[in-house]
Amino acid sequence: MEYAKLLFMFKDIALVLEGGGMRGAYTAGVLDAFHDEGFKFGGYAGTSAGATHLCNYLSEQRERNLRLDTIHSKDPRYMSLGNWLRTGNYFDLEFCYHTVPEVIDPFDYETFRKSAEVSEFYVAASNVETGGAEHFRVRDLKADLEAIRASSSLALVSSLVHYQGKKMFDGNTADSIPFEFMDSIGYRKQVVITTRPLGYQKTANTLLPLYKLVYRKYPNFVKSIGNRHIRYNKCLKTLAQWEKEGKVFVFRPSVNMKISRVEKDTAKLQALYALGLKDARDHMDALKKFLGV
Repeated sequence: MEYAKLLFMFKDIALVLEGGGMRGAYTAGVLDAFHDEGFKFGGYAGTSAGATHLCNYLSEQRERNLRLDTIHSKDPRYMSLGNWLRTGNYFDLEFCYHTVPEVIDPFDYETFRKSAEVSEFYVAASNVETGGAEHFRVRDLKADLEAIRASSSLALVSSLVHYQGKKMFDGNTADSIPFEFMDSIGYRKQVVITTRPLGYQKTANTLLPLYKLVYRKYPNFVKSIGNRHIRYNKCLKTLAQWEKEGKVFVFRPSVNMKISRVEKDTAKLQALYALGLKDARDHMDALKKFLGV
């Protein structure tokens, strides 16, 4: 099947992706539907898995996200308890950031670089010392790889990432869906892909006592962890309001599939990907109207 080369450039519109680990298989489906239509945006922002999924969108490699989610993730070197016990990282850094993109499933670094030259690409990470969000612009994936790592390194199962003189962890703690950041730098219209269904509300983190123990040297980070559910639910409320006002177009899973952050069931992940593809195609006419196509 022939797929469209990315043809439509929406310079004043941003594409924003939520994280969510393997729930990002939904995002992968939506993005491949966008790829089929030839969509490019002036700005991009992603958190954690959302950031990594955007890398493959900017490199214009259709279905690469799907392969990562359903094939490479099953390799114990990708993610496993054994990795964490040996290295302090649930995800094997060498395998994920070098072996896969450079040997097993080559990443198109040059196409990514060209895309990131004409569009702004930001990733959100959590500053462990302040507890707040940091947004790093990524232009070259090899040169700026630590920014992607910072956005994706989960506390408790990852080592701290030191980037630009700051200590960073996964961006979901401080800014799960960075649409307000993109608005603050001038993107008044945005397409947002979330990984939770409509009506979802986050509850308090039951592991907070463990965070308090492990990260007792970083009280602001612990406080941010403790308040995350409040901040996240407020974020969803703002997103829904902006959606009503026509400022954002939101894709959410139309079916509530039970997928864990570290899901390895290939059938479930493929079904979630197919749902993303279907949801995007079902709403494509409305999206094109929003985009002005």
